[in-house]
Amino acid sequence: MPRLRNKPVLIGKVDLWWYGIAILPILLLVYLGFTGILSPLIGLMGLFAFFFWLFSFIGAIWSKLKKRPKDLPR
Repeated sequence: MPRLRNKPVLIGKVDLWWYGIAILPILLLVYLGFTGILSPLIGLMGLFAFFFWLFSFIGAIWSKLKKRPKDLPR
């Protein structure tokens, strides 16, 4: 089956500064959960959110560094 060249662009631009803002409450949840101020379950959820954030950040960096095909609009 041939690949379609006219795929719709779902995300036109990646703003990396949102990742810096998003990590602060995630780290706060991890800290409060593992120091005992909040339930340790909250810390585990924060740890899950941190790994989700990390893989999302790596994907965003990869999409920024990847060469775009010339036929896609900016």
